[in-house]
Amino acid sequence: MSEQKRMHPISIVLRMLKLIKDAIVPLAIAFIALLRDMTKMFWWSPFALIGVILIVSGLFGFLYWYRFTYRMEEDELRIESGVFIRKKRYISRHRIHSVNTSANILHRLFGLVKLEVQTAGGGKEAEGMIPAISKLEAEEIQQFVKRKETSALQGDTENAPIREERTSYRLSFRRLLAAAATSGGTGVIFGFLFAITQQADEVVNINIYSFVYDWLLQQSLLLSIIFVIGSLALTWMVAMVGTILKYCFFEISKQGNELFIRRGLLEKREMTIPLHRVQALKIEENIFRQPFGLLAVSAEIAGGAADTDKNSFSTVLFPLLKKSELAGFLDELLPEFTVQPSYRKPPKRALLRYLFLPSIISVLITGVLIYYFGGYGLLALPLVVLTIVFSSLSYLDAGVSWTTDLLTMRYRELTRVTVHVNRKKVQAFYGSQHYFQSKKNLGTLKIAVASGGTMGSRFKVKHLEEQDAKDVSDWYSFRM
Repeated sequence: MSEQKRMHPISIVLRMLKLIKDAIVPLAIAFIALLRDMTKMFWWSPFALIGVILIVSGLFGFLYWYRFTYRMEEDELRIESGVFIRKKRYISRHRIHSVNTSANILHRLFGLVKLEVQTAGGGKEAEGMIPAISKLEAEEIQQFVKRKETSALQGDTENAPIREERTSYRLSFRRLLAAAATSGGTGVIFGFLFAITQQADEVVNINIYSFVYDWLLQQSLLLSIIFVIGSLALTWMVAMVGTILKYCFFEISKQGNELFIRRGLLEKREMTIPLHRVQALKIEENIFRQPFGLLAVSAEIAGGAADTDKNSFSTVLFPLLKKSELAGFLDELLPEFTVQPSYRKPPKRALLRYLFLPSIISVLITGVLIYYFGGYGLLALPLVVLTIVFSSLSYLDAGVSWTTDLLTMRYRELTRVTVHVNRKKVQAFYGSQHYFQSKKNLGTLKIAVASGGTMGSRFKVKHLEEQDAKDVSDWYSFRM
């Protein structure tokens, strides 16, 4: 039995920053809303408000640090925390799949790391987390978990011995810049700005969109186009910076039955992925990368992972590879997913099903924009053309292929996605056929695999030949 330990005191500051970061948008909006009235009465009121925020967040940070303890006892990692409600979390080391660490700038200044424990039943969030401990203590916890793995291997004569050789791939700086330039993260930035402006509209009573629209009407068409292009360029550069910070110094290596990933510039992250937790392999080619033969490789991990994106349950295994490098990459790190698919594709009569609904929606949207915005609405006409192009590409890219144990599904949203799944990893299999598909003898295939979400990750290929869909169902049911 080990004695109870507390985190490093710098966790007080980290907790303060987290509380302020989580509340920064509503606080900023409230500050702007109150500033006009309060400053008329008391010039010092903004500084008092900032002081109150710092004092309250500091008090909560101290209580959080004081009430947070952890220890290793027998076969459990025990974590107790909570300012008002005491939470006790006892995690058996036999349930722990990986122990991951990360370090932001403050962590690195004090030689600390944040430790996250992933278990079989965990979701996207880590089952256990210690925000600030020394590297030595983190290594002790990792060794505490490793003893479980060593004993399990010694008692399991059916498992092959762990290989000690180490294979690694690193992301070069040139490849990092290419990944950043083609990441397609502009849409995420626009989504974030939209959420902020919506809240600002409600609180401050300023309609930002109306203001921008009225301003654009007063400008020439050329200036309006330059404004739009400039806005896109700015968000593209912001997305580039974010990708560079996230994937700088990216390295993936394999040793024995585990993958190790390191990445990050301002925040360094290290994570471990046991190979048996990989449920599916995903290869993504977005519209900026596909013409150059570039792609990203990610995996669906059972129980979640510490490197997942906020809007996805996938863990990136390599941010950017050439298509010609993929086979070698998989041979070295994930040989069970190496396959040359021979796709069963949708028949020609399925093309109309791919085109019909998206085209109708894009025409309606364009019509509404033209009705309300007149000449400016005509700028949406390319949307109809793009919809037809992407729908046609969705038809051309779709397909399924399978071997004795591996199912491959390919489909397109905006990005072309190829998914490889072992039959034993498929959690649920669905075959569906709506009325219009039945008239054309078409069907849709869907599968689900375990991952960080409560519902897992789902993939589907639409409008396949009815017989092909039946053949895949027979394959899954071991009837062929």
